[in-house]
Amino acid sequence: MLVKYRSVELIEKNDGRYQYYCKKMKFIKNSNRFVGERDAKQLITSWLERVIIKHLSSSFTHDTRNILTWEELNFFNHYNRKYSEIDGLFCTSDGTLYVEVKASLSKSSFSRGKSQINKNLNLISIPSKNSKAALVMADCRCFDPTFGFSKEYVETQKAKNGIYKYIEGLTFPNSFSSSLKWIWLLNQDDVQQLAEMYGSPYTEANSETLNLEGLQ
Repeated sequence: MLVKYRSVELIEKNDGRYQYYCKKMKFIKNSNRFVGERDAKQLITSWLERVIIKHLSSSFTHDTRNILTWEELNFFNHYNRKYSEIDGLFCTSDGTLYVEVKASLSKSSFSRGKSQINKNLNLISIPSKNSKAALVMADCRCFDPTFGFSKEYVETQKAKNGIYKYIEGLTFPNSFSSSLKWIWLLNQDDVQQLAEMYGSPYTEANSETLNLEGLQ
């Protein structure tokens, strides 16, 4: 019987196969379609991903192989090569730590994040044994009040589900050996503190605008 997944790898973003895949996908998506600028939520989410990587890198070694690739069995019993960009990967004393970052505490972010964690951790565990995963959920309403917020729902799920171990605040554990899956909650004060430590998303956006103007 054929296995569903095979040839699972973690690769760098500059890998030739991935670069070719990106060019092909960009052509398909952008054909006859206008691509506008990213909205505020996208900018904040990208900022949060970067600062979480910086914050974790102070204690753990950042693994830059953030592209997960594998061959997946399709309906016709043929294997197709697939790629997925993950938010962060770190080497710890307990093994590989995979991090998925969400900029809100909404129900949809919680559901989507858990699905990503479940699938990606299963795949990462094939080439990298003893892997762990952490879903980072941050309340970024201090930067954009339209971000969703359903902490009560998340807390309810916490009580129902014993698979995930929860941590809160900017101080993370030195060891992740007590659970394979973690959910890391950051409130608005934590997000503001990250901005003070590493710069705000608005500072980054202004810098990008100035750089672009300088090139014109």
